[in-house]
Amino acid sequence: MFGWFKKRKRRDEELIETDSLCNVADGQSVVIKHLKGKDHDCQRLREMGFCEQARVEKISGKGTLICRVCDSKVVISQGLAKNILVNTCPENEENSMKNIILLSELSQGQKAIVHDFIEENDTCARLEEMGVTPGEPVEVIRYAPLGDPIEIRIRGYMLSLRKEEAELIQVEIK
Repeated sequence: MFGWFKKRKRRDEELIETDSLCNVADGQSVVIKHLKGKDHDCQRLREMGFCEQARVEKISGKGTLICRVCDSKVVISQGLAKNILVNTCPENEENSMKNIILLSELSQGQKAIVHDFIEENDTCARLEEMGVTPGEPVEVIRYAPLGDPIEIRIRGYMLSLRKEEAELIQVEIK
């Protein structure tokens, strides 16, 4: 009987571990834990909205995957879906979970609200002087071809930020 508890515990632990989006059941919601693979593949996934800590609902997984991410339906290949490592959404945290990520992880066209800065330094002070302040709505307009710089719209004007500057800014997804 004691051995049965050990096996049962191991099965429960396996359910909590990270798995790829391919192995998620249709209709299930998950949270992205990590993106793996080549840098350009990860950047491509982020531009589509598959960012770390983003919630994804797998709608269908026959052939290509149809997912709901960032209030949009997105179709991706099985090969790309294998690079998306996810955790299941805990039922008690689903409604209270805040989607706070880095500005550099937003996809093109995605909107958010500035939450806070990762650290206090001269760069953050300069960004605040340019209008990047907590509570301010922000939208990613476009990424340069190599992902740096990032053009955003904030306070009614366009602002280009280096990627390392965008990685200092926490935002809450709308």
